[in-house]
Amino acid sequence: MVFGWIKKLRGGLSKSSKKITGGIKKIFKSKKIDDSTLEELEDLLISSDLGVNFSSKIIYELRKSKLIEPSADKVKLIIKKKIVDLLNPLEKQLKIKKIPYVILIVGVNGVGKTATVGKIAHKFGSQGKKVGIVAADTFRAAATEQLKVWADRTESIFFSGKECSDPAALSYSSVEEAKKQKLDVLLIDTAGRLHNKADLMNELSKIIRVIKKINENYPQETILILDGNIGQNSIKQAEVFKDICNIDSLIVTKLDGTAKGGVLVPIAEQLKIPITSIGTGERKEDLVDFKAKEFSDALLDLN
Repeated sequence: MVFGWIKKLRGGLSKSSKKITGGIKKIFKSKKIDDSTLEELEDLLISSDLGVNFSSKIIYELRKSKLIEPSADKVKLIIKKKIVDLLNPLEKQLKIKKIPYVILIVGVNGVGKTATVGKIAHKFGSQGKKVGIVAADTFRAAATEQLKVWADRTESIFFSGKECSDPAALSYSSVEEAKKQKLDVLLIDTAGRLHNKADLMNELSKIIRVIKKINENYPQETILILDGNIGQNSIKQAEVFKDICNIDSLIVTKLDGTAKGGVLVPIAEQLKIPITSIGTGERKEDLVDFKAKEFSDALLDLN
């Protein structure tokens, strides 16, 4: 099982890994560490979305290390240590505490939010948990339809309302029903229209306020979904949602289709929000737990 998820992780990060490791091999092929090679390396790391600040720290470490005979592997190990030191404290596993465990899913439309809800449902369902999914983006009929497909696929109980009905009222009634049916997990998928931040803020804060009337601890987890494809623009999105509600953890999606897998580094560095999982494909199984060491090894093609 462990080997399976590591294989998925490596497959998902293969484009990012090829870009970074291929570049490092090219730079340090019979070259010394000097200003020219360090400049090349810094350009490579920044273009791989590791961030200007982090890339500068790597260059500083390499200057300090005084490697007499630098090799691609030695350089990669120095980078790995810095990545692991940064990401290790941010590893987080989703664990059910009291049931129903209410999880609020937030993020901009188009980041893979709906598919991620389905993948989380599959994850808990495969552990024998009873899962409910709430289609709280009631203004987009397509969002409800997509979510219903995922609910059927993962054998989850589906809660939806009429088009343009009140998302907070639906969330409230769904939580009440989840309690009656003794569901283990309830996933509330919300709207992500950023063109009007005030509307989004009002909608999300109303959902949170209303379900807190049932239990002041709801939601137990608010997860922000970010699209790995958009690189450092995802940091700006995260900052908007941090202004709107309290974010407990992150899931970064679509890392299989991008060479921007390094973006987890500046996201972690700037936001300091725990990361629970990363999306590595389109199937229901393609959501892997985030682990700093394994992520670094996959990104840098280390065993």
